[in-house]
Amino acid sequence: MYQTRVLSEKYFKIFAGVYNDFRTKCAQNYKFEIEPLNYDEFIEYFTKKLINCIILLEDDIPTGFLAYSCATSNVIELFLIHILGNENINDKRDALMENFMLETTQRRKQALVSYPMLGVQTDYRDRAASFGFKFVDLGVMVFDINNKRLIKEIEQLNLYSIPIGYKIVPYSDIYADELAGVILRSFDESTDINFDIRFGSIEGCKDIVEKITKSVYGRFLSHSSKVLLHENKLIGFCLSNVTGDSIGNIPLVGILKEHRGMGLSKLLLKSVVGDVVKLNQSGLVNLTEINASVDLDNSHAVKMYEDAGFVRSYSYPQAYLPKSIDSSIDL
Repeated sequence: MYQTRVLSEKYFKIFAGVYNDFRTKCAQNYKFEIEPLNYDEFIEYFTKKLINCIILLEDDIPTGFLAYSCATSNVIELFLIHILGNENINDKRDALMENFMLETTQRRKQALVSYPMLGVQTDYRDRAASFGFKFVDLGVMVFDINNKRLIKEIEQLNLYSIPIGYKIVPYSDIYADELAGVILRSFDESTDINFDIRFGSIEGCKDIVEKITKSVYGRFLSHSSKVLLHENKLIGFCLSNVTGDSIGNIPLVGILKEHRGMGLSKLLLKSVVGDVVKLNQSGLVNLTEINASVDLDNSHAVKMYEDAGFVRSYSYPQAYLPKSIDSSIDL
């Protein structure tokens, strides 16, 4: 019904309108916290094959697109599907998804597809399931950095209540290699590995540490990130950064299984939140909130955030297509 094709130079000028429509709606409609590439940057990335793009055409005019990346060997990152207007939106998404499945047929034999269905994309969940996608329901938990009661509770945190043998210290690069190993062990049963296979190998966990601490995912707050030591061995962590210039974020928190059940994760999280609050009060950062994503089926993690003063803001399905799915699926 709808025509789709891979973006080509023929459409570069006219496609700008569709892409810029997405950019104007990226925060409100797609919950983007980091400003996306401007159009010239997008075309540059596309030309260098760092981003792939499939466009939807009506009367040879672009009216939608699907953007993804195959830059990582074992993961296909489906960034988003954007459609102009709301008419027959899911039929149009289907047309783009069908083309995407065909374009990635061979690649999907070795790589899983990860697709965060943020914002308005959540209503495409059932249709995405028909293509074989599975889902982890994630909730975005928010700490109101302007709530005086919450701030007072955080300021009253008593780290002297930590059990003997444990201590919480600021993150330093000297912990990088050790941290990667602890991430691997603490996330070995988490749902994150379904859509981010880096959690399944030490090399992948090292990549996660590097990208967080080198500010790829937002400005890393090294002094407001903490590690938990037991007899001077790293056994837990809580990292923090700033995304979009005004949002504090907890990208990763975890603790080894054998040290759980003592309230240490909550102490670690509260300690980091307290330091981020102090940074905000000092004017070194200017934040509107602190947030974190959590698997809603992980009741212990949800409770940890709630006990630290976080409340759920919104939720979304993190979709993934395992590479074991038959890549010759009948379209």
